Amino acid sequence: MSEGFTPTPPQHDRLPSRLILIVGGGWLVLVVLAVLAVRWWEGKSQPRERAGTPSRMGEAEIGIVNQRPFALEDEASSLRAEQGARLESYGWVDRKAGVIHVPIERAMEQVLAEEGRGP
Repeated sequence: MSEGFTPTPPQHDRLPSRLILIVGGGWLVLVVLAVLAVRWWEGKSQPRERAGTPSRMGEAEIGIVNQRPFALEDEASSLRAEQGARLESYGWVDRKAGVIHVPIERAMEQVLAEEGRGP
């Protein structure tokens, strides 16, 4: 190195205030534009008409949801009775294919008889 060169000492006490103002101003503009864009989008996505009041508003209801009383619920018992009747009767499953269903007791006896362990 040459003997006559001395680098300038760093100036730690001076901040680049102009650069700080430019960056801060840029962020401020960006935030303002983002807020304006969000407000515009909210206004655009609002429904055009207001929803009316429901027709049954204010009427008393029992429970939170409209449901049938348990005393009127007979679907499970009627389905069980229907399935039990099918297990105890003869009938067609597929008439074209010649498939029938027989009472369950008769079917079990027939399976045991075919295996040689009949009654």
